[in-house]
Amino acid sequence: MQHLVSSIDKQEDLPSQREIADKLGISRSAVQHALRHLQDEGVVSVKQRSGIEVNKKIDINMLGMQSMTAELGNQNVKIKHLSTSSVQVTKQLQNFFGSKTSQLLKIERIHCNRDKPLSYEITYFNKAEFPALEKVDFTNLSLYQILCDEYNAVPTYGKEDITCILADDRLAKALQVKDGEPLYQIESFNYQADDRPLECTRQYLIGKQFKYYFTANNIFDYQED
Repeated sequence: MQHLVSSIDKQEDLPSQREIADKLGISRSAVQHALRHLQDEGVVSVKQRSGIEVNKKIDINMLGMQSMTAELGNQNVKIKHLSTSSVQVTKQLQNFFGSKTSQLLKIERIHCNRDKPLSYEITYFNKAEFPALEKVDFTNLSLYQILCDEYNAVPTYGKEDITCILADDRLAKALQVKDGEPLYQIESFNYQADDRPLECTRQYLIGKQFKYYFTANNIFDYQED
């Protein structure tokens, strides 16, 4: 069943349950059991009258320097601004922002598609360098666009750590998923062209809705600065 789903073009629907049973030589009840399992994993959606649909994942370029809003590239995606607060810098973040940094701005946002959360992110900035951000309502606004317009600050390069975790109670509530749902956790440390640290972001993405990829002409010639 998994092989059949993976062989279907994402622009197509799966055959009916009867056709799948005939094709695989199994009973309808076995097909229904397999579909429920795939539905729980978010691989397919089973809808009355419209059939069985293979769920599309959102592709994210691992080497891209675009904002999440640009990566999603969907007019239905909205941004909810949860909060902005002033916090003391932790030792880990001081290693990135520098020893002279004492206060950070902590901005929490959620990207939604048709009111369903896609990602939850927490971004930190040096408060002394970007004080006006504290008063910005980021609802449906691109953070990177505001940085460019207001401060002429553009992320040029950076480092990302991508890991897989299971949603705890706090993340499950924020992303409206079950406890234990697989998530991507992405920690980004981005710099400006003059090597000054710009922002540190921790994102949580619902695993079954995203796919990370990168392309390279010659992976053996890749060199890190």
